[in-house]
Amino acid sequence: MSDTNPSTPAQPDPLLSDEEAKLRTALYLKLRLNYQADYYRDRIDEFTFNSDRMLQLSAFIMGVSTVVSSLSILADTVWLPFFTALLPAFAAVISSFRSVYQWERQASMYEESRLGLEQASIVMPDEDYVKPGDYERFFPELVRQSEEVLRGEAAQWGQLINLLPAADGSLYEDRDDAQ
Repeated sequence: MSDTNPSTPAQPDPLLSDEEAKLRTALYLKLRLNYQADYYRDRIDEFTFNSDRMLQLSAFIMGVSTVVSSLSILADTVWLPFFTALLPAFAAVISSFRSVYQWERQASMYEESRLGLEQASIVMPDEDYVKPGDYERFFPELVRQSEEVLRGEAAQWGQLINLLPAADGSLYEDRDDAQ
């Protein structure tokens, strides 16, 4: 006779030990999430800086135009009215340059992705409250949510437009040789 009880199913061996899951979680947070969040912060700072500088430059040129316009009334020269008419055109060019590049929109897209990564990272409880087995249980959810945010960010740029879902739910490229 067997010692095993047929009514209780055998517990499968966990894929990762608790220490392995803890290490993988720490590495994933540091090398994937924190690195990507830092990248997003840098892009947000860069695009905000560019947008602000173009706005300031345009306003400065309009201010100079006002001063030149005031001086052209007092001066008896043809060049000052010419510059008075030309400077607002330069300000408009700079303003349209700012609109074409849409730095504010790009910064907001990166900000949304950064916030999504922060939200995904709170899946993991604080280390003070982690119980044995929590890393193994929460790590796959952390990866799933984080990769979903990263996939959404890449899709905003049109990088995933050629990917189609396969029968098993994974993605493959839409090429003639894809089966």
